[in-house]
Amino acid sequence: MVRPPDEAAIRGLASREVFERGREYWHHGAVSALVRRGDELTAEVEGSESVPYRVTIRLHDGGIAKASCTCPYDWGGCCKHIVATLLAWADDPDAVMERPPLRELLMGLDRDRLIDLFVKRLDHDPDLAGWVEVELAVLPVAGRRTLVDPGPVAARAHAVLEGHFRQRRYWDDYRPFGDAAELRTLVGKAVPFLEAGDGRNALRILEALSDTFVEDWLAYASDSDEDVYLLFTDLGRMIAEAVLMSDLTPEEQESLAMTVADWQDQLADLGLDEGFSVTISALEAGWDGLALQAVLTGEAEAWPSETEAEEDLDLTTVRLRVLDASGRWEAYLNLARAARARTSAATMLVRLGRIPEAVAYAQGSFAAPHEALDFARVLREAGQHEEALAIAADGLRLALAEAGDCPWQPRGSAPPLAHWLRDYAGSLGRRDVAFTAARAAFELTLSLPDFRAVESWSGGRWKKTRKELLASLATAPYAPDRVEILLEEGLIEDAVRAAGDGADTSDPVLMRLMAAARTHHPDWVIRLATRNAGRIMEAGAADAYDLAAEWLKQAALAYDAAGRFEEWTAAIAGLIERHRRKYKLRPLLEALRGGP
Repeated sequence: MVRPPDEAAIRGLASREVFERGREYWHHGAVSALVRRGDELTAEVEGSESVPYRVTIRLHDGGIAKASCTCPYDWGGCCKHIVATLLAWADDPDAVMERPPLRELLMGLDRDRLIDLFVKRLDHDPDLAGWVEVELAVLPVAGRRTLVDPGPVAARAHAVLEGHFRQRRYWDDYRPFGDAAELRTLVGKAVPFLEAGDGRNALRILEALSDTFVEDWLAYASDSDEDVYLLFTDLGRMIAEAVLMSDLTPEEQESLAMTVADWQDQLADLGLDEGFSVTISALEAGWDGLALQAVLTGEAEAWPSETEAEEDLDLTTVRLRVLDASGRWEAYLNLARAARARTSAATMLVRLGRIPEAVAYAQGSFAAPHEALDFARVLREAGQHEEALAIAADGLRLALAEAGDCPWQPRGSAPPLAHWLRDYAGSLGRRDVAFTAARAAFELTLSLPDFRAVESWSGGRWKKTRKELLASLATAPYAPDRVEILLEEGLIEDAVRAAGDGADTSDPVLMRLMAAARTHHPDWVIRLATRNAGRIMEAGAADAYDLAAEWLKQAALAYDAAGRFEEWTAAIAGLIERHRRKYKLRPLLEALRGGP
């Protein structure tokens, strides 16, 4: 049975802000329909649209291999809906419905029954016919010599984009309601051809899609859509890749250049300057430059050279993908090293079976935690466990050294590296490595889950280690979970001092601290609780009156603990009189008259 990730691992998949939003979604019960089919976990998560977002998570080797969501989030890491799904799974694994994988269900059907099943579904899903036509039109065939028919792909893209605006209710007018996930899937139909080095067929698919996307997006959604336009950058890179692996005639190249320039001009009018810029660069530069040829043959060690204009990083990445698809691996290595694409070079060495060379190159050249993390994952997939641990540990030491020199700088990709090394080393039984990585993770995040992770890996060293972690916590200029850690460790005096006026502490943690501190710090509790309640009541925030009552309950308990209940009686009477016209608030206040 695959175990769900713990909270610390889930935190490492998203930014702090996104994680907190995901946790809110989970707490409010937004996650439903949790189903696991083999190595696929799916769920529905309520969001800002009337239709729930669909989350799909691929599981592999005890971890998360891939996660996707139908929401438009595209800013790095997992979205809040994926975070909420993982938290729901971790909280109650038994709530997940286990179902057999669809492949197992379909394998037992003969050809006629399978066809009947598809035809029957057509009555309920008219879009299925277009989907089948697309799949058949671009079906990769080994040794294929015929050109694919891009018509069904373009037609399906047009249907999706044309339906992007549908009238829901007359008072809502028209609102975006497209399926960006399906559009991405259509773009992905070119990928097998690119991977096979079949640039011409890939180009036919991508050119037809781009033409449809530009025309229909401008016609239907350019003034309000916040998602589809992101596809243009992906299309630009993929067309550039197809161009560089296709032997286009001068006439074909000139015609395509004119078409792409027209697309780019139309997008530029709306401020989208990057869409097809890499395609234009690929058409202009090609492979013919003498300086580039010198790099590819290993005669030059820097790209771009001093005599060449700076080449866009995206174009270099495209070149590497084309060299890989073409099996020109030494040229790939030469360009990757020269362009300082260090992870790409090291990964290719692993793929070629040159493990010691790959590790030595990585140890001598990697300069960022994300490089170490990406390459350590490659080594793990290749079964090179000791090497993976060594690379990750080296990257983490580098990250900690840099964090020590510049403690005010953002930690970037260092915490995910520390979390990955901790969990991976622990799964291999390397407790000392896991402990060291867990300590590093806490020093980088100062979070409660990472504090607890250190405890779980410390063994008999916890008493000494705890003292050291708390010392680091005390001297840190900013620690998001400082108050909660001190509270959970029973250090109430320190927690009260750290909380101060409560501005940087969440309401649930602050209320828990008030409950623990009311006997020895009643004035602090009364002051903060009354102030927080007062802000809500004075603002007339009716939807938050219940929270105001909770704050006042904390104040009442503090008055009672201090033996000053008469003061509370007078205070609540004054509040009732002051807010007597707020009919939703007054019953809540009157319920507190006799005490909490």
